[in-house]
Amino acid sequence: MWSLGHRNPQGLTLHPKTNELWLHEHGPKGGDELNLIKPGLNYGWPIICHGIDYDDTPIGEGITHKEGMEQPNYYYAPSIAPSGMEFYSGDTFKKWKGNLFIGAMALTHLNRLVLENGKVVHEERLLEDFGRRIRVVKQGPDGLIYIGVDGGMILRLRPI
Repeated sequence: MWSLGHRNPQGLTLHPKTNELWLHEHGPKGGDELNLIKPGLNYGWPIICHGIDYDDTPIGEGITHKEGMEQPNYYYAPSIAPSGMEFYSGDTFKKWKGNLFIGAMALTHLNRLVLENGKVVHEERLLEDFGRRIRVVKQGPDGLIYIGVDGGMILRLRPI
């Protein structure tokens, strides 16, 4: 067993420089998580959680911390309903190099996270007015970012 205590893994990717394994999980009402996964660690589900159940009751004892259980590197409240995930390593969007992109189905945006030393230091929500559930995020061999959305479309992001 690599790790335990995960609720609903949705995206899994390796950091292009460090080869670290990153995972995001669809949480309950609130509590979607981004975790840096390390072998042998317990990420807490269902003992600790930063969200509540869909009927507005606490999950388990309603606690967010417990000794021996890892805290997420980042969590979303309210939930964004995370989907595809990709680190950007291209040269087309130089300012975004090394950033992590996550599709959001509930809030219909492309989530951009800036990480430093394994910590999220900035979040930007792109395409918020787009109104489509973003399911897949991939970097193409051309250095552009491609997203797959509900309705069967694949869209390409490119600099203007």
